Amino acid sequence: MLTDDQLVSLDEAWTPARAAGVIGTASIETLVEHTVWFAQAVCSSFSATFDDFHGCVVDVGTGAGLPGVILAALLPHAKLRLVDASERRLDHARRAVRALGVADRVEIVHGRGDELAHDVAWRGTHDVAVARLLGDPAETIELLAPLVRPGGVIVTAAAESATNRWDAIPITELPTSAVSWSDSPVGLFASVNILGPVPSSFPRRERKRRQSPLF
Repeated sequence: MLTDDQLVSLDEAWTPARAAGVIGTASIETLVEHTVWFAQAVCSSFSATFDDFHGCVVDVGTGAGLPGVILAALLPHAKLRLVDASERRLDHARRAVRALGVADRVEIVHGRGDELAHDVAWRGTHDVAVARLLGDPAETIELLAPLVRPGGVIVTAAAESATNRWDAIPITELPTSAVSWSDSPVGLFASVNILGPVPSSFPRRERKRRQSPLF
């Protein structure tokens, strides 16, 4: 867990983000609690404790750094890559990274996940891909799966109303397992294992994804 000093520092660092409406109105304690359960879902996929997990995690659509910045503090041996298309939001993430003292393990990248997924330096190189508010299940899986190595996992927060959509996985187009559910006091988390290399045609362009979702 975060120390009291870290909570205060993070709250101060995210004050501009809260004023800008980037992270909502939830308290720092609530955001941390949610991310603790996020981290638990990540670690359970590898039968690891927080201290034992040494993987590389990519957070796509991180915004001001949720959940990635807090994951970096909770998982002391993990490496994090935080990606967002908004430079303004990433400025808030940078402040949070400095506040928690995790800059040595966090890379912040201005870019689009669907473009980075076709970059050899990114494609299939992560143990875990996470997302908090990326989009519907079909969009989330298509964007995240190409970033994860075979044997890795996608972990995302999931609305209870979307469980039927998630349960449509696996699909023939992508080499994934069925979804595994983690229930918690703060909501549901969906985990999907990547079983092999993702075909090079994925992710498709945004217009194609919107016109023809995978499921």
